[in-house]
Amino acid sequence: MYIGNAYSTASVAYTRQFNNVNTAQSTQSDSVTGNAQTQADRVSISDAAREAASAEASTVASTSSTSSGEYPVEMYQIPKWMADYGFELSNQTGSSGNWFAERYPQAAAATDEERAEYSRRIDGHYQALLASNGIEGLEAHYQATILDLNSSESLHQQMRERLQNDPGMLELMAKMGKSI
Repeated sequence: MYIGNAYSTASVAYTRQFNNVNTAQSTQSDSVTGNAQTQADRVSISDAAREAASAEASTVASTSSTSSGEYPVEMYQIPKWMADYGFELSNQTGSSGNWFAERYPQAAAATDEERAEYSRRIDGHYQALLASNGIEGLEAHYQATILDLNSSESLHQQMRERLQNDPGMLELMAKMGKSI
């Protein structure tokens, strides 16, 4: 699963499903004894229902937490520029055990210790970046890295600068096949 650019995937899909159902006509094909039959169903959604669905979708996107303290899943994402420093993992059942090596040959050739050190250092730089910018907590992280594009770009440039000033990190990035 690639979570780098998951912003509002759920709410956009949810909103889209109601916005596109103005007066929808769907066709269902059934195969009965080798012959295809077509049935058409007409479905209409009232304006009030569309407004309620839209309001619910925007509430999900803008709600900082529910009464139980749970947050919408989109708030847990990291910005795409940060995800680019990581490695995508296969989410296909039955995929080859060599999937990582095929996709990231340089990183696969590195030692376990080098991959662990790379991960620790990337995370360390990211956490230090957030702290130096006063970004604490899930809500502040979501606002600064996902919703506010100017803030996110500024953070991205600061991250690049941090990495460029860390010779050990540059060496590990080269071994992993990553660039700033």
